[in-house]
Amino acid sequence: MSIARGFQAAKMLMVAVDLGVFDFLEEPQSAVEVAAHIKADPRATGIFLNGLAALGLVVKGVDYFHNSEAVSRYLVHGKEEYRGAILRHIHHTMKGWASLGDTVIAGHPPDLEPERWLDRNKERSEQEMRDFIWGMHALARDLAPQVAARLDLSGVRHLLDLGGGPGTYAINFCQVHPELRATVFDLPGPVKIAQENIARHGLSHRLDTLAGNFLKDDIGAGYDAIWISHILHSHTEEQCHLILTKAIQALMPGGVLAVQDFYLNDDGYSPPGAAMFSVHMLAVTPGGRSYKHQEVAQWLVEAGLTIPQYQQTTPEAGFLAARKR
Repeated sequence: MSIARGFQAAKMLMVAVDLGVFDFLEEPQSAVEVAAHIKADPRATGIFLNGLAALGLVVKGVDYFHNSEAVSRYLVHGKEEYRGAILRHIHHTMKGWASLGDTVIAGHPPDLEPERWLDRNKERSEQEMRDFIWGMHALARDLAPQVAARLDLSGVRHLLDLGGGPGTYAINFCQVHPELRATVFDLPGPVKIAQENIARHGLSHRLDTLAGNFLKDDIGAGYDAIWISHILHSHTEEQCHLILTKAIQALMPGGVLAVQDFYLNDDGYSPPGAAMFSVHMLAVTPGGRSYKHQEVAQWLVEAGLTIPQYQQTTPEAGFLAARKR
């Protein structure tokens, strides 16, 4: 029953973020005041706030509500550690999960034919795209410094962050390595956000961007290192081979290729987070899944790289690093 009812708490959290409830509850407010602020029905708002209090997301006084400590830290607009964008992105994907039964039967989401995948990405609203890319920043901001400390970039002068979204990893790599120059490659929309993020960190003189579709367009050449983070899982095995082949061709001899993702172990169902993410990819992409780190390592060796070293970065993710012969 806990699993069956799990969607209820998730939906409440995401609706609260969408409605801006937490932005208004930094100071104690009554249910009537909250309803007036979000332009909602007072009775429904009171019921909803009591539900949020039951989940521990807000704290209830005699006749008022205010944010819990964690919500105040992570879910109020304007705060440095804001994580609301990733929750809004997850909310956008719930439609795919609602059609999961049809997807299992058809092999792909019923409204997302494989040949329409790129068109679907173009059809996303500007806000939906920004939620996704800033959500990726929210997930990467804590992990990127740890990766930057562990990935050997000694001697690297020019790094490509392929499909780099907000450029969070490239920014951290440049912060750790003062002599490093980096390029963030992604679609035009994400590249604009990367430029915002790069400027915010004062790195525009060392970090540039390149807009394009890495499945179709030139990604440049002559790189000493290429970082590919959480890209493979959105693509078919054939597309993964194309992405990796283009990256290897763009590398200088002796250059480093590092590929981070939600990797599965050989059993195919552990770690649980990677297995669940594979189902998420089934629900929201036409051909993506989580890959085993051993199978990706084999692809890299077959493509002419040295035997990759695998490093775990989170309970469900890690990166493979190898050099071009």
